Amino acid sequence: MNFDRELIVRAQAGDRQAQESLVKAFSPMVFRLISRFFRSREDVEDLAQDVFVKMFGRIDQVRPDENFPGWLQRVAVNTCYDELRKTRRRRIALETYGPREVGEGVVQPEEPKDFGKARLALQALDPKLRIPLILKEVEEMSVEEIARTLSITETNVKVRLFRARKKLAASLGDAR
Repeated sequence: MNFDRELIVRAQAGDRQAQESLVKAFSPMVFRLISRFFRSREDVEDLAQDVFVKMFGRIDQVRPDENFPGWLQRVAVNTCYDELRKTRRRRIALETYGPREVGEGVVQPEEPKDFGKARLALQALDPKLRIPLILKEVEEMSVEEIARTLSITETNVKVRLFRARKKLAASLGDAR
């Protein structure tokens, strides 16, 4: 799309209006993608802000002829991976060392809300399996697009999708 190329070139040159236009044009995609992994509106907004900060920090690396939406999706997915790793480390620390006192209050691990058996089973999947499954089934991306977004081979995408579906079916008591 010529519109994107022109905006990218202008944004790379430091044009503030072009940068704002890029954020406005791609915010729905970024928010939708992040919200597939995180439920809290605050988390989604914080991560989207991180994605756009990273985007502008690396905008000089983008070639105007590159698939910009695909590149931005990779940035968003990698940001989600990073946050999932941090969240996992925090959860393990809380489980290992127990609650920590903070001021007068106590920080407790958050209890998962009742999102239904399927949502809980999906959330329990390893992110390496969950993310490709969501990109395929919810975002309706092709195997080729998922491979580019996650920087893995198409074969690896297919293997992860197979394993994710198998584990999800087993978790839901639908082992085939």
